[in-house]
Order: sequence, then C-alpha cells, then structure tokens
Amino acid sequence: MKILVDENMPYARDLFSRLGEVTAVPGRPIPVAQLADADALMVRSVTKVNESLLAGKPIKFVGTATAGTDHVDEAWLKQAGIGFSAAPGCNAIAVVEYVFSS
Repeated sequence: MKILVDENMPYARDLFSRLGEVTAVPGRPIPVAQLADADALMVRSVTKVNESLLAGKPIKFVGTATAGTDHVDEAWLKQAGIGFSAAPGCNAIAVVEYVFSS
C-alpha cells in the first residue's frame, strides 16, 4: 500500500510505515502526479480534498490530522466510496491549557 502524508505531519512516517510505503509530500499543493498510484492520503487543513483533487485517482482512504473538516468534501468522498477519518478532539488539551493560562 502506498500512503502519501503531508511532510509537516510529525511522526507520520513512523506511524504509517507499518501499513505500507510512506511518501512525504508538500501539502500545499499536493503533487497530483504522486496521487496516480497512491492508496491513502493523510493531510492537514492546508490541503483541499475534493473531486478536483481525487477524481480518477486510486485513493481508497483520506485522513486529516485536524479536528475540523471544512477543507474536505465529505459528501463527495462518500459518493466516491473513499473512506475518511478526522481527528476530533485532537487539540482539546492544548485548548484547556490555553484557557487556564489566559
């Protein structure tokens, strides 16, 4: 399995290398040629994930390392049969620390 990860995602290579071949790519913009043989795409909020990016590509799963999903067209992913996961609550501790320190 070929997994593309945003180059600014710390520890992504270590985490996903158990699952397949990991390639770090710029998230802004994703090199479209790299998507031609990729099975999974891991992004941050700087990457707009939609039909224009993924149509005709073999991507089977998209993950975002963010709590928000406004950069992802979830309806299109579902229609295309592409799995999707976000990271809700991933920054909850940082938010609490900020609130208490303010």
